Amino acid sequence: MPLAKAIVRFGLWGLIVLFACPATHALAADDVWALLRKPGHVVLLRHSNAPGSQTESNDMNFKDCSIQRNLDADGKAQAARIGDAFRKHGIAKLQLIASQYCRAIETAKLTRLGPVSESLVLNLVYIADLVAKSAASKKSVELIRKIPPNRLTMLVTHIGNIQAIAATSLEPGEMVVVHLDKSGAVVVDGKITLP
Repeated sequence: MPLAKAIVRFGLWGLIVLFACPATHALAADDVWALLRKPGHVVLLRHSNAPGSQTESNDMNFKDCSIQRNLDADGKAQAARIGDAFRKHGIAKLQLIASQYCRAIETAKLTRLGPVSESLVLNLVYIADLVAKSAASKKSVELIRKIPPNRLTMLVTHIGNIQAIAATSLEPGEMVVVHLDKSGAVVVDGKITLP
């Protein structure tokens, strides 16, 4: 389709989204799990279920979980199931890096897949804040670039961050597997959704 015709049909914003989105290679679930054994893949996990609508900001006291949305019983069970699924697929340990928000740290810890480190790069960005999403994307890609290719790593973060990094929308507890191509762009390999 010629560019002018595409602009008329989809609008300029549609083209921006088309060209800004990471490449996607949709794979079957077993194939996605198999990729985790290959060097260079990273798991992006949206923290488990944490209902509520508290106003939060990146300048709050992250150690005070009482002022944040937290995992409910379903979210805690979901995080444990995520860890169980990794162990079922032969992955008993990986590097866990979480946002400084309590719900992300608790999700990571409840997987029991290893010690959890925190990174402010993964802290919440709001979906509507395009400037913050762009900055989060750049910083997150730098974080991914620094991960040794032979070290399987899970980044536990928030929906806005995952949209910024991988142009993918996930439900709580869902995962997307990504890698960086030769140019450094994020490539989405597939999703992992657990019951």
